[in-house]
Amino acid sequence: MSRYRTIIRWVFAVAFMAGGVVHLVMGRTAPESYGAFGHTAAWGVLSELWSAFVIPNIAWLTLIFAALEIMAGFGLLLGGRWTRLAVIGILAFFAFLLVLGYGWPMAGALDDFAKNRAGTLLMAALLILILAERTPHPLIGRPQLTLGRRDTSRG
Repeated sequence: MSRYRTIIRWVFAVAFMAGGVVHLVMGRTAPESYGAFGHTAAWGVLSELWSAFVIPNIAWLTLIFAALEIMAGFGLLLGGRWTRLAVIGILAFFAFLLVLGYGWPMAGALDDFAKNRAGTLLMAALLILILAERTPHPLIGRPQLTLGRRDTSRG
């Protein structure tokens, strides 16, 4: 199971750090592309909030979002409580995405679920097992030196 957790943490770390860079670029070069997300919101009030607040303020909101995504990516690699905090933050983001959707309007509820929400549930399920790990080990940084006798049991 440790190999699974390591792979999942690396995959999500790279994806979130790359996503942060994408938001930095898209927030500057194509801010209008964020408008589509308001069309798949599960609740009308969220769609209205998206149009009235998010889109007019997208330039600075994408900066904040990019920073949060990059921090979450690094948190997955740091281990310990940082990894736990990163996973909890990412799961909160996924909960928001479940309600918001990915911006692909669909005619029926089943199509909407398949295109805008099912992938989010799958990604959340992959991350939940990271929280079950007692103390996530660091994936980056210097290896810790141990003092004392060397382990000779491996031969």
